[in-house]
Amino acid sequence: MRKFCFTILVLVFILSGCVTIKPKDFTYPYIAEYTGLDTLISIDGYYVAQRECDSTFFSVFMFYPDGLFTIATTSDVSGLKDCFENGGQSNLCQYPSWGTYRIEGNIIKTQTIRQEGMGISTIFRDYEINNTQVLINISDYVVPQNTNLGYMKNYPSFSENRCSEAASFYPLAKKRSEKDCPFINKKWFNQNK
Repeated sequence: MRKFCFTILVLVFILSGCVTIKPKDFTYPYIAEYTGLDTLISIDGYYVAQRECDSTFFSVFMFYPDGLFTIATTSDVSGLKDCFENGGQSNLCQYPSWGTYRIEGNIIKTQTIRQEGMGISTIFRDYEINNTQVLINISDYVVPQNTNLGYMKNYPSFSENRCSEAASFYPLAKKRSEKDCPFINKKWFNQNK
């Protein structure tokens, strides 16, 4: 019986360690340094953009000055202000995807980690900056061979947005801090892991 319990304990330990491994194609470590993005666009609020040509789903996203990025997809954009200022109670408020970003010229390149159970995947999204507060989602994709989430292999990706429209910006009096979100696994983002 002791061997059986020990074996189960070892398996639980090994499997729990697997969950914290970041995907191999997540290449933007969290460096927690000022990025200067706030000199190019407004980041004291959130953006809402139509998800490519699908007018029923919207991407809701925010950038932080230290390189963190958060995004959620929803069909109901009501109540977002409460969600992003105070935390809210909806699933959108409780379980967004988190990741990091880099600025390359007039493009903001993001990588977010999606985890479900033992599966993990990196989602890449790129935003073009046209003018102050004007962002356009130009790509949203996964690399199918790099995901171990079965359904993500068929993620409705686009490497070029056929229906690109400007994202709408909504300022916030106070912005929810990433510190308020205990489910962020910064081990994924840490450059030393």
